[in-house]
Amino acid sequence: MSSLLEYAQKLDSGDEAERIYAAEDIGYLNGPDGVLALLERLGKEDSRTVRDAIFQALIRIDADAAIEGAVQLLRSDDVQIRNQAVEILRHKGSRSVPFLNKVMQDGDKDIRKLVLDVLTGMQATDAQQVYAAALYDHDPNVVISAVDNLGRIRAEEFRGRIEDLLQADAHPMLIAACIEALIGIGNASSLAAVRRVFPAFSALPDFLLGSCLRAIAALGSEKEFDEVANLLPARARLRPAILSALLAICPNRQTEDAGEDLRAVLRDVARTSSDPPIGRYQAVRVLGSWSARDDVHAFLIDCLSNPERMVRLGAVKALRTADRADLKSLLAARALEETDEEVLQALSS
Repeated sequence: MSSLLEYAQKLDSGDEAERIYAAEDIGYLNGPDGVLALLERLGKEDSRTVRDAIFQALIRIDADAAIEGAVQLLRSDDVQIRNQAVEILRHKGSRSVPFLNKVMQDGDKDIRKLVLDVLTGMQATDAQQVYAAALYDHDPNVVISAVDNLGRIRAEEFRGRIEDLLQADAHPMLIAACIEALIGIGNASSLAAVRRVFPAFSALPDFLLGSCLRAIAALGSEKEFDEVANLLPARARLRPAILSALLAICPNRQTEDAGEDLRAVLRDVARTSSDPPIGRYQAVRVLGSWSARDDVHAFLIDCLSNPERMVRLGAVKALRTADRADLKSLLAARALEETDEEVLQALSS
């Protein structure tokens, strides 16, 4: 059997294939002593293929030395090496966390950001100290990365700190990250934190209003319905987001005399071919909340013949919310003329 020394010598071979095999063999030896040889070769290796073999070998080696080596590589000036070091540490999982804790204490801001890249998708319970430090970091990019990660993994235990970070004078990107994270965590009480900072949505720029609307859609209730509805006429660029929020919080049944102006706007959106199909679909669905009204019911029936398939699909779903004796026969008759498979399935179900 060849020794580590022989494989290490072959890492300096002029033949690329021999260097690749040497790196693979060191990985299969799975010993801490092989890490130094791999790192030394990596520092002078030009071939990307050989580099990849070295990285795979470091992943294969179980010893803590491989983790320590990957942490060192986070400081490399080479972007590929840094990115590969992140992947190695991800493969190591929770075993890498104690080493990452130390980096969060003494690494520069770029290294601290890379530590959070490593933790992407890892459960927060495995990295409590890292996140606790990151959420108080003086660099906003580090904080934003931490908030993004915690939202993706729905880390309820950090919800309070994220709500505290949501301040009107915070960096706009941090504000958006906090709102999106709170949406991901999914606790309805977080909406109070959003409203504390933004008590009135009408004055917000589109960038922040879009995030707030997603928060309303995920965490809100019908008590926000009128406020969101009032945004629809003036905020054309955000119509899909506004309509999505309305659809999410719309009462099952609206009173007959409420929402005259809103119904007119919703009809216009549904009719306007220049609006995105998803927005037109949403407008028709929201109109379904008034499907007990004869005028709305008649409009929804007209929508069944609209050239836009999304409008037809929305009309089918909206009509199904109405308690009408002739609904079954009406949809069956329309199914005889429909050619779109998805709309046909909705008509027939």
